[in-house]
Amino acid sequence: MNYPTNPLFNDNNSQQDQMNRLKGTTGLALKFKNGALVIADRRASMGSFTASKHAKKVHKVNDYTGIGIAGSVSDAQALVDLLRSELRLYQLENNFEPSIKVAGSLLATIMHGSFRRFQPWWVQLLVAGVDRRGSHVYVLGPDGSISDEDFFAIGSGTLLSIGVLEHSYKPDLDKEKAKDLAIAALKTSLARDNATGNGIDGLIFFKVEDQVITEEIHIDM
Repeated sequence: MNYPTNPLFNDNNSQQDQMNRLKGTTGLALKFKNGALVIADRRASMGSFTASKHAKKVHKVNDYTGIGIAGSVSDAQALVDLLRSELRLYQLENNFEPSIKVAGSLLATIMHGSFRRFQPWWVQLLVAGVDRRGSHVYVLGPDGSISDEDFFAIGSGTLLSIGVLEHSYKPDLDKEKAKDLAIAALKTSLARDNATGNGIDGLIFFKVEDQVITEEIHIDM
């Protein structure tokens, strides 16, 4: 009987090689007063080669939830499409909109199940948005781990961006100050991380009374 090869321990496909696929981008998300945002750069890398200057790394899942990705493009696209379908099915079966916590939990379950079968999704994900329970930022790893954070960064420029966020973040930031902080943090990675670049895209979700508004971020560089 031939068992599937565990990519974590294959001599020709080492754990370090696999984890390196998570690099080559920077994305970040943060909560603010009455909202949350997620942004990322546009560069897609294949080793030292810039494969694309227009990669889409921030995806709108529904009217109040967005996802930021780092890692395998095909894995990320498949997960985003799968999550959209699962959330629509959840809404039809339960007759109410799924919370952002439900979205994060669904992703974590999918990713952990694949990890246990030695077929992990080689991505890191940020799930951000605002729902009836408030503002949320969840970070997920390839093993299906999930944590609830006020702010977080993923990808090769993490250490650069997270330092800016750690220094200046406050939970009661308004939308414009949160946007300015996120852009400043990401620009630090664009300036010093050679796998991050070519502009910024993002989504901001915020509440006005009981309505969730979505604002897009597009910055050419």
